[in-house]
Amino acid sequence: MSHSIQIRRSRLLVLVVLSFLSTVHADDVATGTNSPFRIVGYLPDYRVEMTDSAIGKDLTDLVFFSVVPDPRGNFESKILESPKTKTLLKKLRDEHKTQIHLCVGGWERSQGFAAIAATPASRKKFASGLSHYCRHHHFAGADLDWEHPQNAVESKNYGLLLSEIAREFKPHELRLTAAMAAWQTLTPEGIKAVDAIHLMSYDADGKHSTFEQSKIDVQKFLDAKVPAEKIRLGLPFYGRGIVQRDMAKPWSEIAPQVKSSDTDELDGLYFNGPATIRAKTGYAKQMKLGGVMIWEVGQDAPGEASLLKVTRETNQ
Repeated sequence: MSHSIQIRRSRLLVLVVLSFLSTVHADDVATGTNSPFRIVGYLPDYRVEMTDSAIGKDLTDLVFFSVVPDPRGNFESKILESPKTKTLLKKLRDEHKTQIHLCVGGWERSQGFAAIAATPASRKKFASGLSHYCRHHHFAGADLDWEHPQNAVESKNYGLLLSEIAREFKPHELRLTAAMAAWQTLTPEGIKAVDAIHLMSYDADGKHSTFEQSKIDVQKFLDAKVPAEKIRLGLPFYGRGIVQRDMAKPWSEIAPQVKSSDTDELDGLYFNGPATIRAKTGYAKQMKLGGVMIWEVGQDAPGEASLLKVTRETNQ
C-alpha cells in the first residue's frame, strides 16, 4: 500500500469518528443527559406516594426533600426508608439515569444547623456522617438548605461547614449544592465549596416570582462573584397570593382555569404560566447558568399542561 493511500484512509477514519462523536453529542444535548444545563426538581417526602417515575424523562436531577440535620451525623426518614420510596428512586436511576440528591434541612427543618456549624469538631462529625449516609443510600450528593443563618457569625460558619463537607465528599465524587433565598449571601469559602447554588427566586413581596425579579436575583448573585455555571435559577410550580401571602395553590389546581399560556395572574394569585417558565428557562440558558431548579415537581399538572414539559422542551 502506498504512503498516500494510507494518509487518505487515515483522514477518512478521522472524519468518520468526528462525525460519529458530533452525532452523539447532538443527541446528548437534545435529551439533556450529558448537558451541563441541569433541570433539577425537588420532591418533598409527602409527595412520594403520588409520584410516578415517568417524571425522570424531564429531569436531569431530583432532590429528595428532606432530612433534619443531626449534630451526630445521623439522619432519619421513615419515608425515605419505605419500600415505595426506594422503588421510585431506583426506577429514576435505572430507567432515566436521573441523579438523586438528598436535601438536608429546609423550612421548619433547619434546627440544629447553627450548633453543627459552630466548631471544627462538630462540622467534621456532621460532614463525615453525611458522606457515609449518602453513599449508603446511593445518593449522588447532598443539598443543604439552612433557613436561615441569623447573623454574620452563623453565615461565616456556614461557609466553613460547606467547605468541610466538600472535603469529605470529594474523594467519593459526591456533589454538594446549597439552596439559598435571593436575599441571602454566602462567603467566598462557601461559594468555592459548592458545585451549585439553587437560587430560590420566588416568595418575594407582591407578585412573588416575576421574570424581572428573577433577572435581578441572578445579577445579585453574579455581582457576589458566584460563577454563572454554579447558579440554578429557581422556578415556582405554584401560585401565591399577591395580597394574601398565606394563600397558595399548586399549578395542578391553577392550570385547568388558565385560558392562555401568557397568563400569570388569577383570582388574586400570582404564578408562572407556560410562557414565563419558557422565558425564564431561556434566560438561564442565555446567561449560561448551570440550569434551573423547580419547587416542586409534585405541584405540576399532567399532560400538555405540564410546566416540567415546557422546561425540558426549552432546553432542547
